[in-house]
Amino acid sequence: MEEIWRRLAEPFPSTEVQWRIEAVSKDKTRALVVPYIDARSVLDRLDQVVGPENWHDQYEVLSVFPSGSNYLREEGPEKPRLCEVKCRLTIHGVTKEDVGEGDSLKAAFSDALKRAAVKFGIGRYLYRVEKQWVDYEPKTGRFTPPRLPLGEGEEEEKPEAHRLIDRLLERLREEGLGKEAVQILIRYPGYGRSPEETKRLYGELRDLLRKKA
Repeated sequence: MEEIWRRLAEPFPSTEVQWRIEAVSKDKTRALVVPYIDARSVLDRLDQVVGPENWHDQYEVLSVFPSGSNYLREEGPEKPRLCEVKCRLTIHGVTKEDVGEGDSLKAAFSDALKRAAVKFGIGRYLYRVEKQWVDYEPKTGRFTPPRLPLGEGEEEEKPEAHRLIDRLLERLREEGLGKEAVQILIRYPGYGRSPEETKRLYGELRDLLRKKA
């Protein structure tokens, strides 16, 4: 069981982590964002680690209130709902529960599942990720997502310039110019220490290939 709990708590691939805006700066050029995963990622993690037959979830609707109200009544068009739902999540006979909320029952069900799953370690590491201020475009609502630690087995995506250099190096090796390419690479640690050096590195490698042609 210890191995199961460890696998449940593994970080998610960065492509599955989303970011939610929590606040916007006064000049509306920066946004404070927090990471989260959606309920589908939780369901996939449960199926992959323990199998669909070894876990189950139960839900209880606790309340459907107009926002700011302390009592239950019919929802009016001008009053958004506050829904509260309890989720009991059982994995291999171990049950944990928590309450989620949202402006619809669907949102509350998803929130409840994610909160209960956190008690098994699923996505818990995201709570330790600090909130971050990022550039924000108020007209479109777009922002630049922060970078998270990579999940297990996940490789960091290289910048386009680095991928172009890799493809060029492969061509040079195929043309029998591997040694000459290495002599150029020695002068540029990594892919170059600056964007300008990266451009020069690419240019020299491209010129080497052209001479062969």
